[in-house]
Amino acid sequence: MNKRRILALMIVLLMASATGCGKDEVNIESGEESTSSEASVEVVSGASVDSAEEDSASVLDSSEDYWSKLYSEAKECPNAANFEGKWYGGEHSSYSGEITITDQSEKGFHFSGFFYYYLHTGEIEGDALFVKDNVAVYKYTEAEDEYLSFEMDGDTVHVKQVGLLGLGMNVWAGRDYTRDKKAFINDDILNKAYTESQLSEIKKLIGDDELYEDYFKFGTEIGAVGYKDTETKSGEKCRFVDCLVPTYGTEYTAVLMDNGKIYLKLKVYGTCDKLYTNDSAYTGEDVPETVSE
Repeated sequence: MNKRRILALMIVLLMASATGCGKDEVNIESGEESTSSEASVEVVSGASVDSAEEDSASVLDSSEDYWSKLYSEAKECPNAANFEGKWYGGEHSSYSGEITITDQSEKGFHFSGFFYYYLHTGEIEGDALFVKDNVAVYKYTEAEDEYLSFEMDGDTVHVKQVGLLGLGMNVWAGRDYTRDKKAFINDDILNKAYTESQLSEIKKLIGDDELYEDYFKFGTEIGAVGYKDTETKSGEKCRFVDCLVPTYGTEYTAVLMDNGKIYLKLKVYGTCDKLYTNDSAYTGEDVPETVSE
């Protein structure tokens, strides 16, 4: 990451200032895509650009009293499910996490996790205690009622988070995890949203290689991106693309006409707020308005 990218990040950061041991057995990160001939839509958003992802689909309660009581009932579970291994969660690379579980015994296991919220990251490590064959609970500190629970459900571990656990800055561990690392919905997003010729033209329009590479391109790769095939209010067929990177001070909207005309409004906090277009006759200050879904 070059000095310009680090500076932008620093600016944004300153601104953002069940019990027993029997055999009992969860979108800033969900995406949606339509492949009809009328429209192609993909939303790559995480659960929200300004709030933490909702917890995974766990049967566990969420009240503080419940968690305190549950943790106090930890006990040895010789028939516990096998939690050991590496677990992957999240549908978007910038809103995801990885947890490694080791040293499982009848009492519980050790875990370490690393989690992402765009350019913000957080990590946590500790020991979770079994309260049930398929449920283990970790308490962050003795003084605080903050917990992380692990609930085995077939090939999925539902992780539920109570409290911030020292992660901060919208970094969140609570989500579903699987042993298989799945493709992210933003993988190869540049080539999903744009054609090669469109990217080449956009690079030429922006001109500044650093602005193109560090904010337009990099922002698209890690950001919350949506795109759809639609038309302008005047009836011209086009593709609409928007992107927001909440931790990077970067956002843009683009309208890409079927006839080759491009309109891109790029905003980078403290650096750029400009409309780029190859339409010499266009006098607007923003991208052309498109038809809403």
